[in-house]
Amino acid sequence: MKEKLIIKGFNQFGGKHCQTAALKNVLDYHGLHLSEEMLLGLGGGIGFIYWYVKVMPSPFIGTRYGKGAEFLMNICNRIGAEATMFQTTSIRKGHEQLKNMLREGEPVYIFVDMPHLPYLALPEIAHFGGHTIVVFGIDEEENKVYISDRGKNYVTSSIEDLKEARSSKFPPFPAKNKILKIKYPSKIGNLKKGIKESIRDCCLNMLEPPIRNIGLAGIQKWANIVPKWSEQFEGLNLFGCLFNTFIYIEIGGTGGSAFRPMYAQFLKESSSILNNPKLNEVAKMFEDSGKAWSKIAEVALPDSWSPLRRIRELSFKKNKIFEEQKRGALENMIEINREVDKLVKKAEEDLKKKDLKALLANLQQKILNCYELEEKAFQKLNYLIK
Repeated sequence: MKEKLIIKGFNQFGGKHCQTAALKNVLDYHGLHLSEEMLLGLGGGIGFIYWYVKVMPSPFIGTRYGKGAEFLMNICNRIGAEATMFQTTSIRKGHEQLKNMLREGEPVYIFVDMPHLPYLALPEIAHFGGHTIVVFGIDEEENKVYISDRGKNYVTSSIEDLKEARSSKFPPFPAKNKILKIKYPSKIGNLKKGIKESIRDCCLNMLEPPIRNIGLAGIQKWANIVPKWSEQFEGLNLFGCLFNTFIYIEIGGTGGSAFRPMYAQFLKESSSILNNPKLNEVAKMFEDSGKAWSKIAEVALPDSWSPLRRIRELSFKKNKIFEEQKRGALENMIEINREVDKLVKKAEEDLKKKDLKALLANLQQKILNCYELEEKAFQKLNYLIK
């Protein structure tokens, strides 16, 4: 018998970063209200990693602190919730676990690989299994799944597409049918201890990273590598270096400017909770470094190179359409994709002819400028939180 499992009264949608947005939405549903910025900070906040191995077409540039599961577990622990991560290689078991939670009236926090969900309008190559969403309903008769994502309204997918997105094994972040299962507290616990712990973790990771491609050392390493991109990569992969730099900083679910404005807001909220007004000064420093991150993204797709400038403009537009989720959003995003595809081909051809030394040198300088701002900000934050 086909089931219809829809959680009535679930109307929590939208957010800046997929993992904190999904968590905020399920917490709000349970009457536990914290800002997305506070959740980000409690998970560990901001960070940096430059990650590239030869099987990847171009580097991954991460600007948040904490691996997916650890990040979420830390948040839950620091607000007084208990959390476990369910995962299985079995599509059947993964889907049945999801349905069991819906039967219990529980919205389900899951991991998905993004290209398998058509409403995101992403190319097949854009695999990222660390994306998280909330499923609040399944209608088997209509073959429809009801989803809360970063958009302001709900979206839907077919059951088959959701299963494929959940069971994806694509690296570097295979979704593995993961579900974050939470035992919710009756109220949010005292946040002082968790805030202090999370800020110390963030500072330690940036100031004393375990390996050289992480933290402030990683930003320096990135700056040193960037001028060599034109020797290391070519064609579409070289374009990917530039495009991904923009995406990972601005519209890849970071809230813009590499999470820095979100973290600044976390510090402002923490200033009141900890009765430490000097945290507001550091918040201003991270607002400034956020502007420096956005400058990096801008020069990666510079105004001086018309195809890249137009790709940047269209990418911002597409992201806004997705977040607003007005009628016709998917059709509008697909139309933008068509224009971007043509521009990418033009840019790829240009890359074979252009001398990229000036562009990459400018990008390197903007990265170093950002490094200087963040070094001062983290040194001061580390001093204040000891």
